[in-house]
Order: sequence, then C-alpha cells, then structure tokens
Amino acid sequence: MRAIAPTVLVGLLAAGCSGSVPVPVPAPSTSGTTTSEPESVEPSITRQVPPDRRTPLARASAQQLCGLVTPDELGRLAGFPVQPGVPNEVEPSIRGCRYAAADTRSILVAAQPDGYGSLGKEEVELGPVRGTQSLHANDCTVYAPVAGSTLQVAVNAAEADSDECDSAQGIAQYVLAGLR
Repeated sequence: MRAIAPTVLVGLLAAGCSGSVPVPVPAPSTSGTTTSEPESVEPSITRQVPPDRRTPLARASAQQLCGLVTPDELGRLAGFPVQPGVPNEVEPSIRGCRYAAADTRSILVAAQPDGYGSLGKEEVELGPVRGTQSLHANDCTVYAPVAGSTLQVAVNAAEADSDECDSAQGIAQYVLAGLR
C-alpha cells in the first residue's frame, strides 16, 4: 500500500482542485511479480490479401519491400505524408525501404534475419502475430517474426513517443497481411 500512496494522494489532490478526476487503482497481485498483456493497436486501415498473392518476406528484395505498401497507405497509417520509398540493401539478409516525410520523420519497412524479432523490449500484439517493440529517443521500432525472417518497421521522429509506436504497430499489421 505504501508504494501506491503517492499516486492516490496526487489523484485526490487533483480531484479536490478540479472536480472529479479518476484515481488509478492498481490491479491486485497474487505474487511479487506482475505480468501484463502485450499492447495492441488496431491499424487505421486494413487489407485482405489472398494467401497465394502474399510476398515471402525471407526472399523479398529491397525493391519488393518498397512495393509492400504505397506512400498513400503509409501516410494514412502513420498520420503524415511520405514520399515514395527508396530501397536499400546492406546485404542479402538485411534489406529495406525508407520512406521520407517532408520534415525530419521517416518510416523504414525492412527484412531482418530470422530471430531478430526478440530485439524489442516490450511484447506487442500485431493482429494474429506476437511481436516486440522498442522506443528510443528518435524512433519506435516494431519487430515481427515471419516464416524464416523478421519484419522490422521503424517510425523515426526528432522526439519519438507512443504515437510513433502506435504508427509502427499499425504499419506492421498492415504489411503483415501481405506477407507469408
């Protein structure tokens, strides 16, 4: 109870000053450790791709990665317009497509080797796929395992926050619908 007292006190003080403010109540815990469900975000647009028309991520070239999502679709998913993608291949197992915005923001849709899906620090639900994400000072990156490869979606901004993570999750779910 001592650990939550400051939170409750701040909530009560705020409620006394401004009317009614909900006070967070911690969930009961049966042990010393807490577990939480992975975060999940619904993409702002969705798509259905027949299985025989899906792209195998493990074999997709950087140019094919640029064809997984259009700049218009990315703009709607991210909430800001982007220019056409520029393919980049570091080596056959590391390739991607970067979409730049008019400002300092950008989006990367990339393929990484199998197993890179565990690079994220927090688990996230990406529709039927469980992935991970990491929020850094200037980007939020989502990783999702895909048959012998890993989808990587990074939304870069001067000061990244949960909005970039929500965008990266929505983009990843949209792209995953077209992969096998």
